[in-house]
Amino acid sequence: MDVRERKPGRATSVFVIVLTYAFLASLWILLSDRAMALLVSDTETLVWVSMAKGWCFVAMTSVLLYFLVRRLVDQLTTAHRREIERQREHQREQKQPPPMLVAIANSSTDAIFAKDEEGRYLLINTAASRFIGKPPEEVLGHDDRAIFPPEQAAFIMAFDRRVRETRLSETNEEALLTHDGPRVFLATKGPLLDAQGKVFGTFGISRDITERKAAEVALHDNRERLRLLVDHAPAALAMFDREMRYLEVSRRWRDDYMLGDQDVIGRSHYEVFPEIPDYWKAMHRRGLAGETLSADEDAFERLDGSVQWLRWELRPWREADGTVGGIVLFSEDISKRMLAEQELKHRNEELERFNLAAIDRELRMIELKRQVNAQAQALGQKPPYDLSFTELPAGEGR
Repeated sequence: MDVRERKPGRATSVFVIVLTYAFLASLWILLSDRAMALLVSDTETLVWVSMAKGWCFVAMTSVLLYFLVRRLVDQLTTAHRREIERQREHQREQKQPPPMLVAIANSSTDAIFAKDEEGRYLLINTAASRFIGKPPEEVLGHDDRAIFPPEQAAFIMAFDRRVRETRLSETNEEALLTHDGPRVFLATKGPLLDAQGKVFGTFGISRDITERKAAEVALHDNRERLRLLVDHAPAALAMFDREMRYLEVSRRWRDDYMLGDQDVIGRSHYEVFPEIPDYWKAMHRRGLAGETLSADEDAFERLDGSVQWLRWELRPWREADGTVGGIVLFSEDISKRMLAEQELKHRNEELERFNLAAIDRELRMIELKRQVNAQAQALGQKPPYDLSFTELPAGEGR
């Protein structure tokens, strides 16, 4: 029964008590005074007896009034507490989410929850309950301090408090110790507003991104290892995407092509080296089509007119699905070797010319000596020159 419904009956009871008290008090005064007048004839004694009677009356009525007031206060206090509890229960019933909303939340694999302004859970779906390791009935009505370790609870509640104070939604990563062990969540939280725009709590949607974070870390580690491997490779090496933009480049490549410390990552190969000949671009297109190509000697004429001799190899690299993602170029600057070979060839040619000239002169000398020997023989003299070394051994040349 409502407290307000009991007020008329309670007022009637109070009136009856007061009326009864007034009647009995009046009767007491009237009868007690007449009794005292009949029992005591001395005036002075009668005064003292009347005073004692009055004090006794005050004491008795005070005790009676105390118990009456205390009873009334207890009744009012009890009624007030019941009214407060009824109002709280009514508020809790109003804050309970509709069954359809609960069903929708439970159908999601993301953790979905709602909290009141004190951080107590109003709604928690099946996924969130599974991560916590407790059924919803053990979580509802409690805050994060009853669920997570102190440091994690303080972090989560500070996040919720900031959302309520700023009235703005936020998305952050949360590393939490769950029933399944350490997990990483991408949590989106925002304020809950009533019809008047007043914040009465927070909502949250948390997606488990533990595997994705682990993959990102592994990818970062692999890229770092690849970067270190490429950068410190003893060969000139560069990695390109399908648009021939630099993805990675080794220190040796920078040195061989005199790039210095300029940042080429993301830039087009043809922008960095506008002098690249068309037939090389055709080779690149063939590589992007899946071919592996190479050349032992190839001349690269630079913008300043110098020629750089290269030995190179081109290989396609592939994405996870098998498609060509770009090409890798390996090259070796063989300009010094080519210059040495050209110098050696030039020297050999000069030596060959010298040898030919020397042999021709020697043959002419031998022919002159033969003529002298023939004239000496014609005059009956001994030939002055021994030309036996020019004669083939017996049986040879025939």
